[in-house]
Amino acid sequence: MSLMYERYEFKKLLRELKAKVGRGTELISLYIPPNKNVYDVIKYLRDEYDQAGNIKDKLTRKNVQSAIESIIQRLKLYREIPSNGLVIFCGAIPQGKDRGTEKIEIYVIEPPEPVRSFQYICDHEFYLEPLEDMAREKKVYGLIVMDRGGGLIATLRGSNYEIVDWVTSDIPPKHSAGGQSQRRFERIREERVHDFFKRLGMRANEVLLPLLDELEGIIIGGPGDARERFEEGNYLDYRLKEKVIANLPLSYTEEQGLRELIMKSEDLLKESTLHKERSLVEEVFRLLAKNPNRVAYGLREVERAIESGAAEKILIMEELPMKKVKVRCEICGYEEGRILRKEENVESWECPNCKATSYSVEEIDLVEYFGEMGKQAGAEVYVISPNTEWGMQLRSLGGIVAILRYEVRD
Repeated sequence: MSLMYERYEFKKLLRELKAKVGRGTELISLYIPPNKNVYDVIKYLRDEYDQAGNIKDKLTRKNVQSAIESIIQRLKLYREIPSNGLVIFCGAIPQGKDRGTEKIEIYVIEPPEPVRSFQYICDHEFYLEPLEDMAREKKVYGLIVMDRGGGLIATLRGSNYEIVDWVTSDIPPKHSAGGQSQRRFERIREERVHDFFKRLGMRANEVLLPLLDELEGIIIGGPGDARERFEEGNYLDYRLKEKVIANLPLSYTEEQGLRELIMKSEDLLKESTLHKERSLVEEVFRLLAKNPNRVAYGLREVERAIESGAAEKILIMEELPMKKVKVRCEICGYEEGRILRKEENVESWECPNCKATSYSVEEIDLVEYFGEMGKQAGAEVYVISPNTEWGMQLRSLGGIVAILRYEVRD
């Protein structure tokens, strides 16, 4: 599986955990660093179990102690804590509106980064901040697009860029008159240029200095020589000046210029998720132009390609407008899958096996569905952001594409 797919799964799990809410302080979050001894953690939990015996409310006491016991039993399966530590969420999740409908649920996670400290927290929700920080794309680039008419400050994190601010300029156009009037006008103009550069630098400092530890680099671009004068002057904080990795000439400003800057910075952004997504989608369109039989697109075509073992790479948009449902006959157990639009529901269904009309419907996340299929078929699965122009190109092909190992003809 690709890192892009693993990150999608991790973020989806965090969203599901965030939605779980308990009654009172019945949800336990346990963060165990890699250097912690398993038996020390179990001893700590035994003490917490005894302390929970003092909870006055009988049902809350029962739920908390049941959750602690579930965690202890799960920890007994480990001889030692994994290399990145262990995170366990466990608690009584209400299954209905009334008290007493709670069910103990447990989630054990081996995190993608080391757990820094031991934490045991009881609350009405799970404590997810450390994992949310791990899920966040770490590499960030600062982007400045400017000319004498104004400057745009943006950040690029993962596959998404965010325009943070637009700093306006009040620099007057060049004066054509001669003599003292022209010299005075040029002095005023230079003062305005200096003032604009100063304001742009101050705003860039405010935006980018808090990101200094994550900042991979700063790329400046724009038409004319303003970008070079800005970099050469002392307008950016010295720590940010050290992070400038390129200063590129552009044909455009504002958001169009920002997209041009990202395109021109391809070699500098090779490690970014955005570049990887662009490379994958461009590979698809190159194959479609030269060898269309090496590409399958659309949900059903890709499904067939995976089932036949032909799929080598699967590109799937993060937010598809479709869903997979599994319909199951409650009489004979017959099951069948359907792909519907997100707003559609199974209104009526008759079992083709026993003709019963009593059935249950289970919705399945399409990204996970194709991810699991791809894993079993030995294909790499890549989850593409829908918010980039490459995501929009993928949307035009139905939001899912398979690059095939060999030509498949109809």
